[in-house]
Amino acid sequence: DMPPEHLRKIIKDHGDMSSKKFRHDKRVYLGALKFVPHAVFKLLENMPMPWEQVRDVPVLYHTTGAISFVNETPRVIEPVFIAQWSATWIMMRREKRDRRHFKRMRFPPFDDEEPPLDYTDNLLDVDPLEAIQLELDADEDAPVARWFYDHKPLQYTKMVNGESYKTWTLGLPVMATLYRLAGQLLSDLTDDNYFYLFNKESFFTAKALNLAIPGGPKFEPLFREAGEYDEDWNEFNDINKLIIRSPIRTEYRVAFPYLYNSRPRKVVLAPYHTPMVMYIKAEDPDLPAFYYDPLIHPIAAYRPRRPRRGSSDGRRAAGFSGEARAAPWRRRQ
Repeated sequence: DMPPEHLRKIIKDHGDMSSKKFRHDKRVYLGALKFVPHAVFKLLENMPMPWEQVRDVPVLYHTTGAISFVNETPRVIEPVFIAQWSATWIMMRREKRDRRHFKRMRFPPFDDEEPPLDYTDNLLDVDPLEAIQLELDADEDAPVARWFYDHKPLQYTKMVNGESYKTWTLGLPVMATLYRLAGQLLSDLTDDNYFYLFNKESFFTAKALNLAIPGGPKFEPLFREAGEYDEDWNEFNDINKLIIRSPIRTEYRVAFPYLYNSRPRKVVLAPYHTPMVMYIKAEDPDLPAFYYDPLIHPIAAYRPRRPRRGSSDGRRAAGFSGEARAAPWRRRQ
């Protein structure tokens, strides 16, 4: 691995590409232009998060200085990442009020004739702004407070598989704390029936049938046949076709594609109904994670009476006697 100063010197030396010393490598520079979008993509992909002050990344560069790439693919633990952004969202509300980290910019920031700023001369000695971090409570947030704002939290612990950072296993106290921190961004809608005809399966079917669900996205058609049907065979001379004179709603054609379409191709059947969700989000943060809400779990506080001794139904059996001629009703003969 080379120090960052080595890469900065290569970039600085290639500031003016009109010099004659670069004329032999002109084909290399022109060939590197097609990789510029990927280089910008890797740069944006590894951009520091708001809760990070700086981030050091490995860089892969060409020996001629034609192009360089950030040689890292960022991986995150999904519950931790959502909780980090939720805490940042809370802090950004305060930032909009106080305006400590951001200032309004006047565009364009540079003139057309102005050369680009050199990183070493202008930006290297400037201290970065402080990170936007929520102050965690030492008691309530104790399961996550020590590593919550690390670059790759829990990387060298038993909760993550290792440096590849592909699989993770978090304990219940950690997940409960992360869920509480992520409450600002998590949706209250946990019922899948709410998203009926507005899920991936319905969108795939709408694209295959060249339909647009009302209020939903519009797609390019999957099949582009102009003369889809033969003129000698149509809905009026086919004895096996059911003719419906009234217009069929788009929702019906997407929900039941094999029933309301003449030629369904590449359609995906979406679930018609899922079991009703009986979850109610607790408003009090002090309640436990598994809390039985009294709205849907009524538990009556009845105190059963213990039967007294000598009786089977709780009443005294003294003084009861039956007649000798008593017999069961409809007794077998």
